[in-house]
Amino acid sequence: MDLQDALKKVSSGISMHVPGHKNNTIGFLSDIKIDYDLTEVPGLDNLHEPEDVLKELNDTLGSPYNRYAQLVVNGSTTGMLASIHALNHQNNNFFYIDDAHKSLYNGLSLLDKTPLEFRLSHIKKGDVVVITSPTYYGDVLDVKDTITDVKQRGGYVIVDEAHGAHFSMTENFPSSLIDSDADVVIQSYHKMLPSLTGASVTFVKDKSIHDRMMHYINIIETSSPNYLVMASIESAQRFYNTFDDLIFLKKREQLIHHLKQCDISVETVDDPAKIVLNKEGHSPYDLERSLRNVNIYSEMVSERGVLWCLPLWHDNDRYPFEQLLEAIRNLTVKELDEITIDISELHGKRAVETITPYPPGVPLILAGEVIDINRLDEFVRKNVKIEGLRKNLEYYNIEV
Repeated sequence: MDLQDALKKVSSGISMHVPGHKNNTIGFLSDIKIDYDLTEVPGLDNLHEPEDVLKELNDTLGSPYNRYAQLVVNGSTTGMLASIHALNHQNNNFFYIDDAHKSLYNGLSLLDKTPLEFRLSHIKKGDVVVITSPTYYGDVLDVKDTITDVKQRGGYVIVDEAHGAHFSMTENFPSSLIDSDADVVIQSYHKMLPSLTGASVTFVKDKSIHDRMMHYINIIETSSPNYLVMASIESAQRFYNTFDDLIFLKKREQLIHHLKQCDISVETVDDPAKIVLNKEGHSPYDLERSLRNVNIYSEMVSERGVLWCLPLWHDNDRYPFEQLLEAIRNLTVKELDEITIDISELHGKRAVETITPYPPGVPLILAGEVIDINRLDEFVRKNVKIEGLRKNLEYYNIEV
């Protein structure tokens, strides 16, 4: 099967995963024509030194929050790498609150630094605290006071709000930390809003930090930015500004009721656009695979359950809602055949490459740490994609 055949197969399924346009059934991406795939010719602008239409769009995005906004086409990873380098000093430390995305670890590895677990008492002037909120599973951290405390100590705060670009959209969604004292807030528009993959925005309070970030964005980001991605950010912002959650909340309630009627338990979280599913008597991995068998593609699965990113249903959307309900009715959960891969020889050895289940992209074992295979066993048996595992097996000449 070639790539286009694979894309055709998966895109014909029912999306409960990112990006937020859900196979182009949510939002208005069809208004963006393939003809708009242009380059930085006269009449457009330069993404890395915007002076015209892109500056206007940046200003439109940032002005409601009194922040300097910058479109990013390589995803929130670019924003994280740029902000880390912009705020790095020879003697400062980087701390993290909650599980951090691999982009933080990768960015700091370029600086020969490792993030430290947050302790307010350890924060000194110039230190940086990275907060991931909401989490991949839609949990929101109560950190506004912590941000204020860090700022009072002379520290800086980066908020990885990749999964929260839809926050503050209506009163029924959590508040975005873009309204906090954080120095940098990074949002992935593509995760929950209807925009193209890679569409992200950085929001910065201070112009001097913004200018330093732009220096590194210019280094890290492609010099051939995709205008389709940028146009999709503009489209997503219009969607955000006009969204009415009445239809969304009604269909969400209907879906949850339907799932429970089909004996699937539903955990609701802080973000109403995310739910976590489980089936009594079966592992979440069995449930996720069985959902795929009825053509429903979930965002991710872990021991906590199967994560669904709900569509932001709206008037005249094209999402196959009735088809989703019918597929759930036809669901039969079966036990998976487990993968038998012997990785026991890795136990006790030092990782030469960071080991990261993906998604969500949160490192499990960092390079240089001793490998405890008990932390990997469940992921391996359930055939979860694990970045870095093969590199470690190859380094120690372990055949599987």
